[in-house]
Amino acid sequence: MLRRSFRSGLRLGLFVGIGFAVYVEPQPGVAAYANEPAHVRMHPDGRVDVFIGSGSHGQGLETTTAQLVAENLGIDFEDVTVRQGDTDSAPFGPGTGGSRSGPMIGQAVTEASLELRDKVVAIAAHLLEAAPEDLEIADGVVSVQGTPTKSVPVQQVANTAYQQSATLPPELDSLLDVVHRSMAPATMWSNATHAAIVELDPATGMVDLLRFVVSEDCGRMINPNIVEGQVHGGVAQGIGGVLYEHNVYDDDGNPLASTFMDYLVPTAHEIPEIETFHIESPASTVGGYKGVGEGGAIGAPAAVFNAVADALAQHGITVTEQPLGPDAVLAKLREAAG
Repeated sequence: MLRRSFRSGLRLGLFVGIGFAVYVEPQPGVAAYANEPAHVRMHPDGRVDVFIGSGSHGQGLETTTAQLVAENLGIDFEDVTVRQGDTDSAPFGPGTGGSRSGPMIGQAVTEASLELRDKVVAIAAHLLEAAPEDLEIADGVVSVQGTPTKSVPVQQVANTAYQQSATLPPELDSLLDVVHRSMAPATMWSNATHAAIVELDPATGMVDLLRFVVSEDCGRMINPNIVEGQVHGGVAQGIGGVLYEHNVYDDDGNPLASTFMDYLVPTAHEIPEIETFHIESPASTVGGYKGVGEGGAIGAPAAVFNAVADALAQHGITVTEQPLGPDAVLAKLREAAG
């Protein structure tokens, strides 16, 4: 919502501008980035460990990975433990980056989980004397579709596989352990549109963000809260890059902005309420996931810059460089005034 109406700002002599930015972002699927491993192992008590070669640096892989495994295995989220980037136990992976975690790690984990699910269902089918295609897994229980009373807990299936494997037919694979390497699809494109409304005070050069709206498409969302968190963080970074953050050096190349007393970053006070809308057009990945990591940071700088440029252009002023802090804005205003 607007912090203040257009008209009230204009009555106060403030400049108002609107800026838009639209982008598409490819996720790399070449060289080492063209594949991703996942190792999913079920313990005798039905708990599951997931080993991935990449590691989270704040984008919530420990949550989304566990969600995917729990969803595809039909078990409880709390029964899944994610182990990231441990070179002693995890399969080799090219690492996180380029918004590839959702599409590539998500696909690898999904495919590995489905392979493990097939093993669990095959053993459960033997225990229930039913056809595997007639079984379903939900809430940690394997049951015959339409006959929920004919069921067996996943924990019992796992215990049978490990502790009573001699009772199973020899053709059944009782090793509830899957290592899978997933290949990237031909193309993966995420996209978004950002819109910003700003208010500029010609007396001080200060820019106030009145409203910021994002409409983004990262394919099927694994966890909407994490998607919004990444978008909001990226938008804050973009706002900072246009209006506040600036690396300044002296003539000898020494950095003058060496502390946060000199290098400004936006706080919660400077960030408006970010309105986020989602479009889910599935990718060609297994699960339909696209990347979202850079989504906020790509569109926000252009949208904010365009909004400030629009506010100044209405008064015959052109800006082509950032950051657009108060000093830079006032310099442009003085220049225009002669």
